[in-house]
Amino acid sequence: MKLNTPYLGEIEYEQDEVIEFEQGLYGFEEKQSFILVNLDDPEFPFNWLQSIEDEELSFVLTSPFLFVENYEFELPDQVAEALEIKKPEDALILSTVVLNEEMHKSTMNLQAPIIINRSSNKGRQIILEEDYELKHQFLLNQEGN
Repeated sequence: MKLNTPYLGEIEYEQDEVIEFEQGLYGFEEKQSFILVNLDDPEFPFNWLQSIEDEELSFVLTSPFLFVENYEFELPDQVAEALEIKKPEDALILSTVVLNEEMHKSTMNLQAPIIINRSSNKGRQIILEEDYELKHQFLLNQEGN
C-alpha cells in the first residue's frame, strides 16, 4: 500500500505495520490507524507517526529516554492489558515533539507519552499521574538556554 504525504513524500507500507489506536490520539480521536516511519538516520533520532486515514496528518516522535534523565512512570494495569503488553520490552514509549526552526526551542510532551505494543501493534496515548511537562525544552544551545 502507498501513501503520498506532504512531508515525507510517497511511503510504502504493509498492513502488518499499521498501528491501531482504538481511542485515537488526544485532539485527533477520530484517526485511529497510523504507521511509524523511521528515517534510519542516527544523527536525527526522530520518527514520524503518519496517519493512513489522513495523509496530511503526522506527528514527530522521539524516545524521551534519549533526552531526559530519570524519566520513568508506572504504566497503568488497564493500559497494559488493553495493549496486550505482557513484558516491559513489548512496550515502545515515545513522546510527541514540536520542532522549532531554532532547534533549542523545540519541545517534547513528557506528560502524555504514546505507548505502542511492538508485537500486537496496538497503541494508546496516556496522561501520566506523575508530574511531567507538556512542553519540555529538551535541546539546549551552546549557552545552555
